[in-house]
Amino acid sequence: MTDDAAVPAVPPVRASDADRDALVARLQTAVGEGRLDLDEFAERAEAAYAAVTLADLDVLVADLPGDRAVGAATTGEIVGRRSPQEVTTVFGDVVLSAGQGLPRRASTVFGDVRIDLRGLRTSDDRIELHLGTIFGDVDVVVPEGVDAELLGRTVFGDRKVELAPLPRLAGTPLVVVHARTVFGDLRLRSLAPGVSASRWRALMDRLTARQLP
Repeated sequence: MTDDAAVPAVPPVRASDADRDALVARLQTAVGEGRLDLDEFAERAEAAYAAVTLADLDVLVADLPGDRAVGAATTGEIVGRRSPQEVTTVFGDVVLSAGQGLPRRASTVFGDVRIDLRGLRTSDDRIELHLGTIFGDVDVVVPEGVDAELLGRTVFGDRKVELAPLPRLAGTPLVVVHARTVFGDLRLRSLAPGVSASRWRALMDRLTARQLP
């Protein structure tokens, strides 16, 4: 019996949906870093969702930094699992409020990142958030009287800062939002407590108030 006959061939490991989503999230990061353009992202993302094995996925990120195997995502980097520091998802929105253990990084593909800081309670002098999305919007709401800055850029989108013209309240932190979008808007705004962060909900509330006797 030869050595070749003694060692059975190892079958390729089939990729899971979580593996495919994790790889697309890596591609999203590469776009934000300027390593891939939009055409390359679209081509590789399409190939990722058509991939059958982990080897097929590995080929799509072979020229990107990082030595993590794609399959390792199922044990240590599950897409959509929230940690105190980072939230990542694909084909969905990231919607968080300050009372949920706010992460400092959040990103998605084909979805919005919406963060409401009006319930924030902290002793920090400065809070920095790093947010990003492709084919979606970034929308951050801070309380009126809290100083905030929007740093970052958008490709094929608008950049809006709508803060109430009020002096900064003593004891409140400076909120610095680092954000990037591709085919989406960046928006930083302040709202009073109790005011809906949803434009449509706020409009309906005003219409209902007008109809009351």
